Formats: sequence, structure tokens, C-alpha cells
Amino acid sequence: MSDHGTLSGMRRLLAADFARILHQTTGGKPTARLRRLMHLLLPAMQVAILHRTAHLLHGRGWRRSAALVADLSLRFTGASLHPGSRVGPGLFVPHPARVAFCATAGADLTLLPGTLVGPRDWVLPDQPFPADGPDLGDGAIVGAHAAIQGSVAIGAGATVGIAVCSLRDVPAGTVTMIAQRQVRGPRRPQGTIHGR
Repeated sequence: MSDHGTLSGMRRLLAADFARILHQTTGGKPTARLRRLMHLLLPAMQVAILHRTAHLLHGRGWRRSAALVADLSLRFTGASLHPGSRVGPGLFVPHPARVAFCATAGADLTLLPGTLVGPRDWVLPDQPFPADGPDLGDGAIVGAHAAIQGSVAIGAGATVGIAVCSLRDVPAGTVTMIAQRQVRGPRRPQGTIHGR
């Protein structure tokens, strides 16, 4: 069984999540023990704890219990992660408000606020995990208010930028952004004199 299917494996995943959150919030600087423990109360850590618990329950066939834990995550943190979503170690959701995730992902996934990652037709937490969900590689970053929908692959180290809607594969190591649009004023008829 993988780390995702055992209690000891879940502990290892949570330890990796905690280490990433601690590194991201302190910049890798040494901190006092009490301050380290306070990081357990951060919303990012609460998302990780609740999702890992829901995923373990879902994997053991206890879908209603898993859906209940996922609902608690939504109510307490604002993040809705489908219990069937398989996420590698190092999950980081710094501001979980309005985050919806129903996909698979590798290590060191970052989800910023307002992200939507999932299949074209959304499924509820107590329903089976869909076959057409996105697949995100290691180190993927999903920017604020971005959307990834359908059976697409986001390569390792790729970034889906702010407010981008991605319906196609994104190659590894690339950054997708909305093209900058130029804003121009109204055209003036030629030959007119300005001033006075």
C-alpha cells in the first residue's frame, strides 16, 4: 500500500506538509518550538490535516465519513478538496478561501485563493472520484482565481497564472498568463485642432 492508504503513510504526508508550510512561512529560518507548534493552527495546515483524513477514509470505502470531513474542511477553512483527490507530500494552500480541487497532483502542490481544479462536470464529495480530472505534476502552482478543467495534464514545475482558465495541457516548467490587452482612448478625426 502507498502512503495514501495507511495511517503511518498519512503521518508521513502530514509531516511533509507541515515542513513545507513551516518553510514557506518562516523562510527556512530556525524558530522556537512553541512557534513551530502554532503553525499547526494555520488554515493551510488545517486544510492538509482534513484532506489527508478524508482521503484515508475515502480509500477505505467510508465515503460518507470522508464527505463529512471534507464538508468540515469547507466550513472551517473555505477549501473544498474531493476526498478521492490524491495529492503528494508538501501540499500548500496558504489562503484556502474558495479553493475547489478534484484532481490528482504530485509533490509540493500550491493552490492559491479562488482556484478551481476539477473535471468538466463537478462531482460531490460522497460520489466516486471522476476519471476525467486534471493531473498536476510535482511543484505545480495554480494562481489566484485560476481554473483548470477537464482531462488535462499540468507538467512538473508549471504555473497557471492569475485568472487563467486552462482547458489544455501545460508543458513542464512553463508559465501561462492572460495576454496583456492594450487600452486605447477614442480616436480623434484627423485635421482637428486641439487646445484653446
